[in-house]
Amino acid sequence: MRARAFSLVELVIVVVIIGVVAAIAVPRVTTASRQAKANALEATMASIREAMELYYADHRKYPGYNPSTGAPVNANFPLQLTRYTDEAGNTSTTFGAPFIYGPYLREPFPANPINGLRTVYVKATPASPSLIGGTGWLAALSTGDFEPNVSAGELEAFGIQALP
Repeated sequence: MRARAFSLVELVIVVVIIGVVAAIAVPRVTTASRQAKANALEATMASIREAMELYYADHRKYPGYNPSTGAPVNANFPLQLTRYTDEAGNTSTTFGAPFIYGPYLREPFPANPINGLRTVYVKATPASPSLIGGTGWLAALSTGDFEPNVSAGELEAFGIQALP
């Protein structure tokens, strides 16, 4: 009895069909991934902005300042939102007088979904430099503005025309 095998033509047809299916599926997966990052960015920004407003309601200033001098301190921004604070803005990992405010976000501080960085550059005013290398987020103490540290081109690559 003769063994049945695939002919070269049948194999070529199968390879072409797999190629067509891949050509249709890959762009859809890529678009879904970009859309997921865009949605994650918007949700993360909304959470952080809400936490900043709650912090402002308790302290009458936005997070990211030195409690003693009032000067911007990059490292204080995430700490003042993810830990307990006193009236001046000093932080503690445990609740109890005088650390009765917060935390406003869970640790760790959220990463920027586009560049993966958790660090925050605290600007004194919104007019300060807009892109700072090696930083995930930008915050302005004077106005409470908060935005991802990414270029307009990076945002457009994810289908984001304007930030909320």
